[in-house]
Amino acid sequence: MNKLLLLLFCSLLIAGISSCGQNESDDEQKSLEQKKDELREKRKTLNQLQGDIQRLESEIEARGNDRERESKVLVELDTLRKQDLKHFTVFQGNVDTRNRVTASAEVSGRIISLAVEEGQAVRSGQVIARLDTEVIDKQMAEVETTLSLAKDVYERQKRLWDQNIGSEVQYLEAKNSMERLERNLEVLQSQKARAVVRAPKSGVLDQLLLREGELVSPGVPIGLIVDTQNLKLSVDVPENFLARIDLGDEVEIHFPSLDETIPSRISRIGSSIDPENRTFRVEANLPSGHSRIMPHLMARMSVNDRTAENTLVVPLNIVQYELGGRAYVYVAEDQGDFLRAKKNYVETGLSYRGQIEIQTGLREGDLLIVRGHQDVSSDQRLTRDE
Repeated sequence: MNKLLLLLFCSLLIAGISSCGQNESDDEQKSLEQKKDELREKRKTLNQLQGDIQRLESEIEARGNDRERESKVLVELDTLRKQDLKHFTVFQGNVDTRNRVTASAEVSGRIISLAVEEGQAVRSGQVIARLDTEVIDKQMAEVETTLSLAKDVYERQKRLWDQNIGSEVQYLEAKNSMERLERNLEVLQSQKARAVVRAPKSGVLDQLLLREGELVSPGVPIGLIVDTQNLKLSVDVPENFLARIDLGDEVEIHFPSLDETIPSRISRIGSSIDPENRTFRVEANLPSGHSRIMPHLMARMSVNDRTAENTLVVPLNIVQYELGGRAYVYVAEDQGDFLRAKKNYVETGLSYRGQIEIQTGLREGDLLIVRGHQDVSSDQRLTRDE
């Protein structure tokens, strides 16, 4: 009985051990298959990663080549130097003459002829008009007749007086009568001469104020003469410019109708402020001998009211602005074998006619990118336009 139980126990033990060995063998086989599957998955993942790596490398290389091509921007450079920047303010005015005179009658009479026409150049002393002298001519004829008789009487009295014949009173009366008539004749001759109206000054007869047949009195002007050789431009300037303008300051005078600009200087500054419009008068001389510049011609005077001396000046179009309003320009930095763009923030000042003052952000000698600046970015390699 005991042997039977022992045999049964051993059989069961051997069967259990055999079962355990079989399970362990199955587990090991199953784990191996899983590892193989996992390896296949890893290899698949590795292949995908290698494909991604190659794709990314290709894209990076392509974009790098594109960036390299983009960086080869052709630019034009200019070495920054200090200079003066002058600002001009424009005022409008009219050409005027410094000498404007009238040819006036000195005696009363009727105009019988005009010797010149409007717009004609005249010389000093040239005849402008002639007045009717009929009354004076009759008076002169009467005086001349009386004077002729007085001269005969005087000559006879003088011969008698030289022979001690007659009285001294008769001789003196005859002499006095003759001299009085001579003086009367001189007065009439002078009046007749003043009946001819002459130009008091050389210039251009700008306007005839009376016509033939009209009556004039002493002092009444017949013609207006302007001196076209002594012209000026007069403008009214607001009083807030008073401290900025001085005698001798440079000005530029532009004539729109002639499309011509000439340089000049301020020759006169008014001594009072107009209380109605709060302006003062500024004048500049104009060159003589210019046939097309004439009185009342409209012109514009550009006055140098501000000057930034010995400052950095750049073209206005190369200054760019960020959305926040900060101004910047691009300069080129020497990197040895190549140039590289650098973005410099600047503070600007006075500007005029496409030029602007740079107060901070640049230094004298900087290589300024003046062409191609809109195609570059910071740190970009540059190709210089030789």
